[in-house]
Amino acid sequence: PGIYKSTSTLLIQSGDLTLDAQGDENAVWIFQIASGFTTVGGAGGNVILSGGAQAKNIFWQTGTSATVGDNTSFKGNILALTSITMNSGAVAQGRMLCINGAIVLTNTNIINKP
Repeated sequence: PGIYKSTSTLLIQSGDLTLDAQGDENAVWIFQIASGFTTVGGAGGNVILSGGAQAKNIFWQTGTSATVGDNTSFKGNILALTSITMNSGAVAQGRMLCINGAIVLTNTNIINKP
């Protein structure tokens, strides 16, 4: 848990990201990303929760756009300035919020409330 800052883009691609609350169901993660945020689905790029972590307590704040990759299992709330795109087969547990642009979904996306 904690606040994590990226001064440029953030890419989750070659392995899954596991967020472990270590038994604290109130643990909060905040990721502040100055530019774009992308997950690359399939064999890597998924966000996995363990140890009591909850999607409602995870926040991804991006200074531009966010893209959730094909067949990605994503957890948390995205707050984007420009746009959010969920590619084919992406599944999210959380909320997608965008200030200045569109939220683009395909007919194969599933978004579950946290």
